[in-house]
Amino acid sequence: MNQSYISCREMYECSCPELDRLVDICLQFGAIGSRLTGAGWGGCTVSMVPTDKLNTFLKNVKKAYYQTDVQRLPLENNSLFATKPGRGALVFVEA
Repeated sequence: MNQSYISCREMYECSCPELDRLVDICLQFGAIGSRLTGAGWGGCTVSMVPTDKLNTFLKNVKKAYYQTDVQRLPLENNSLFATKPGRGALVFVEA
């Protein structure tokens, strides 16, 4: 994830200062990997975080990223959330 982010930022130049800051914050507060997702240029990030660090991670990211900027503050409740990985794509073959 981290190498993908670096290549997006440096080779394809599809990041922005806000995304760079958010990835740095996520890595600082316990993400194993973090990268931009979506279209970049102000899109969003996805981070892998161990389950036992999740609550602290969410609290610290809110404090460090959203609560430090009055323009971001209204977004914090709808912009930061956790999900679990799914099974992925499946191929069904009739027997």
